[in-house]
Amino acid sequence: ATTLFAILAHILFHDFSKAEHAGPQTLRERLALLSIYLPYLLIPLLLLFTMLCNPHYKHVEKRKRK
Repeated sequence: ATTLFAILAHILFHDFSKAEHAGPQTLRERLALLSIYLPYLLIPLLLLFTMLCNPHYKHVEKRKRK
């Protein structure tokens, strides 16, 4: 998920008209490519938020009684 920030920024902001390899030329092509990559970012983020908000995953240290 962390590398996707760089990939998505490159897709959205890079000028592909001067690149030697073909890339998305129009906004519609950029958004189509973005929609392919976006689930690979959203699913890990949803898992992260689920684990952070769910009390089952919170570690509570229990002290032993003497």
